[in-house]
Formats: sequence, structure tokens, C-alpha cells
Amino acid sequence: MGERSITSYPLGVTGNENTIEGIASDNYHFGDDVNGVKIAVIGGLSGTQDCQEVYQEGLTVLFTLPDDISFIASDLTSSSSPVRDQTFPPESGFFFDKDSVESRYVWRWITMESPDLIIELRHGENTNVIQSENYTEREKNSLLGEISLGLGPTPGPIPSVQITGTTGTVKDLILKTIDNVRGNSPSHSPARIELNQRSSRSPLETAEILGDRYGYKLDEPVNYVQGVAISGRLRLHSLTDSTPNPSKQIASFVNFLTTDEGFERNNKSGPNLAGICWAPELAELTGENIWNELLLNAANTYETVDRGVSPSPCHPDFGCEDMFFISAVCGRAFKLTEDSRFIRKFVDFLLESGIQQENGLMWHCRSAPFFWGRGNGFAALAYSEALTYIPNNHPDRITLANTHTRHLKGLSDLQLPNGMWTQLLDFPGTYQELSATCMIGYALARGIRKGWLDDSFRDTVEKAWNATNRRISNDGDLVDVCTGTGFQSNRSDYLYRAAEYGYDDRGGSMAIWFAIEMEKLHQALPLI
Repeated sequence: MGERSITSYPLGVTGNENTIEGIASDNYHFGDDVNGVKIAVIGGLSGTQDCQEVYQEGLTVLFTLPDDISFIASDLTSSSSPVRDQTFPPESGFFFDKDSVESRYVWRWITMESPDLIIELRHGENTNVIQSENYTEREKNSLLGEISLGLGPTPGPIPSVQITGTTGTVKDLILKTIDNVRGNSPSHSPARIELNQRSSRSPLETAEILGDRYGYKLDEPVNYVQGVAISGRLRLHSLTDSTPNPSKQIASFVNFLTTDEGFERNNKSGPNLAGICWAPELAELTGENIWNELLLNAANTYETVDRGVSPSPCHPDFGCEDMFFISAVCGRAFKLTEDSRFIRKFVDFLLESGIQQENGLMWHCRSAPFFWGRGNGFAALAYSEALTYIPNNHPDRITLANTHTRHLKGLSDLQLPNGMWTQLLDFPGTYQELSATCMIGYALARGIRKGWLDDSFRDTVEKAWNATNRRISNDGDLVDVCTGTGFQSNRSDYLYRAAEYGYDDRGGSMAIWFAIEMEKLHQALPLI
């Protein structure tokens, strides 16, 4: 047993937009000891200097613990208002309630990390250890009290203890508390057991869960957020015939698009056109060419323009979303027709966008110089779509592949220790965002399987999949998908975008695509 290896793990943002810092032992998220004990240590709930000193002293114990104990930790004295004075459990307001945003970040951090025990360190001359089952009525309504009861948005209860002591006594109190946990059975919290069960699901099992929940409607005006899920259901059946063939049922509720009037109502924007991405897959399962014709109508809606000009209906500022929309639609059109005009439309748009920066990341668009998580997910997905359809001998393929690889390397450097990516990639502590993680993960999985990415990305995509799997319940509910977001004028507009919890078409669509692509990767290149 030696000094522990520690990594930085920012967990949130304060009301005055400062990062709430945290740390994690390197074996907390991907250690080999599945039976080991996981603990979370927090200090500073009262915001006093004395509590901060007790927390710092307590950390010295964590650094020397045996390898079968892993931990996360944070001192919350940096909060602009004491977390203990905020309301728990936070049922809504993730992560835009500026008056008590810390409560949302800390709640989500603890519940989704799901340790076996939470230890709160307090300063006091009268040494005391209070277990969660002995909390007072006031303490039961606190952060730890509500988590211990499993109330609010959480995968399950997590026991906790409050340790009150001084810098001279806190070490022994922590060690005794941990020894007590290790000696009891079961030592795992209900929340951890739930998330471990989710992690144990294969990608196919998770795809089947998502396929039972998403892809059953296409509201007008049609949109990619539902269209991708329809594609996911079709791909799922093509992957395994253990799922019912959904093509007849899908055809019944998308048939309105085959009329001139229906198409004209739904061809005004990129999200509309990408909402038809499922059409060739439906044609393949039904044998009906009318669906291929529908896709070609969508692709022909994009203007043919000079290089460097954004074709209508793309936004003139070359947004990341349009990268995906035009690549998905025109890439499929090229596969159907081998008409090189379709390649020119999406290749020119990708290569002329001018939004990739020195760090490899993409601005949201030319006029929105922000590294939005889902924006970069759109870009990763776009290049993956482009490389799927462009011929191997095309003169621009190498440039596309190099740009894509540089982008993904930049993203890999910003992946959190648990495998997630965040709402603002260059702002540590912004919330962990599911759709971006799914889109980036999809691009990684497909690229490795298809061969334009090397195996050095394998660890990154496996971490992304594990993190995603843990955020999908057995009912297909999701954790923290950024709501619809257009081009914003300042960083705070992205920071305070709402995160959806539960059913969400946008997140469900990207999650089912990612799950299916991971299943294909595992089948083609099994983990050793």
C-alpha cells in the first residue's frame, strides 16, 4: 500500500460561475476490485474555515487507504451560498436555478457517482459520529439526509455519516468509520447496486430498452430528435431478429411525408430534413422504393452553391448542427445514386466551415465562439457520417479523416474520469451531458470498427459507453440531456441551459444509435 494516485474531478459550478473542485482516486471509476468499497468525502457544507481545515486533514487519510477502497472528495467552501441552507432534494431547476445551483450540481455528483458511503466532515471540539439512520428531523431534510432516504432524483439510497472532530481527531474517526463499513455486509449502497446492474447490461440489452421507449412517433414539423430514434429501431431489428420488425408500424405514422403537401410542410430546415434519415433503412426492410425517393427529395432540398458558401437551408454561419444534418442526408443520397453532387454538398460544408480551433475542438458556429458539448457531438457525428459514405479514393477523404481524428483527440483530452463529456467543454464543472457523450461515443465506435480510427481510442469509447449505460434506467429514462439550444450570444447562456431528466427524445435518439454501434463494435472487435 503506497501513496494513492489522484486525478482532478470538477463536479459543478457555483452561483458566481466558479468551478467546484473535486478529486477522485484513479481506481474509483474503473478499478479492478468490483467488491471494493467506494466512499465520498465532503467538507465545508457550513462554509466555515474550521471545517475546511478538518477536511484537508481528513484527505491525508484517504491518500493512504488500501487499494480496495476508492474515493471521491470535495470541499464545498467555495460555494457562493452554503449548500446546507439550500433545499433538498432538488426536484427541478437543473442547472439553471441560479439561486441554488450548487445544490443541483452536488446532488447529481453524489447520486450518479453512487458511493457506498458519504462522509461529511465537520469541525467541533466535541467528537461525534452520527450515522444517517440516527439523523434528527432537521438533518433528515438536508443533502445527506435526503440522499440517505433515497428521495428525489437518484438511483437509490446512499448511507452517510457526519463526523465532527478537530484536525487532531478526524483521522482516527475516518479510519474507524471505514473499518465499520468494510466489516458489514452488504457493504454496497442500493444506489451503487442499481448502477452496477445498469453497467452490466450489454449494449444490445440497453438498445432493446431504448427501442421499447423511443422511435414511435414523428411529430410535425419533423425533426431529427425523433427521426434518429426511428432509425435506431430499424437498425436494432436489422442487428437482431429477436426484436419485432417495426417497419410496417413505422410506415403507418410516417406515410404523410410521401405526399407533396406533407413533404412541403416539413422541408424548411436542416432538423426537418435530418428527421428523414431513417428512410433508406425503411426502404431496405419494406422493399418499397418510395422511402428512398423521400430521402432524395430531402437531399435535393439543399442548394448547390460555390465552395465556401453555406447552402440553404443551412445557417450561413456554418453551425455544427448543420454539419450533421447535411452529411446524414446527402451522404445517404450519394449511397443511393453515386451522384457526386451530393458529396460536394456535404464535403464543402465540412471543410469550409472554419470553426475548428487549435485545440481541435469546434465552435458552435462562426458567430458563437463557444465549445458547446453537443455542438462538438454534432461535428463528431457529421464527420463519422461523411466518412461512412465518401469513397475511399475520394481526394478529400484524407483531409476529412485527419480533421476528424484531431477533433476526437482534442475531445479525448477533456473526457472526465467517469467517461462523460460536459455542457461546456472548456469550462470545468459544467454539467455532464448525455447527448454529447452519446454522439462522440458513436463517432468513436464507428470509426474504430470501420478502420479510420486506430485502437488508441478504444479505452475512451469504452469509458463513454459505461458512463452512458449508467445514465439509462431500465425504463429508458435518461439523466441530463441539454434541452434544445440555438446559437447563443454568451457563455452563460450555455451554462444555464436546462438539463432534461427522464424521457427525452433528443437523448433517447442518440443513445440508441450509440448502443447499437457499440454492440456492432463488440461483435466485430471483442474486448480481450
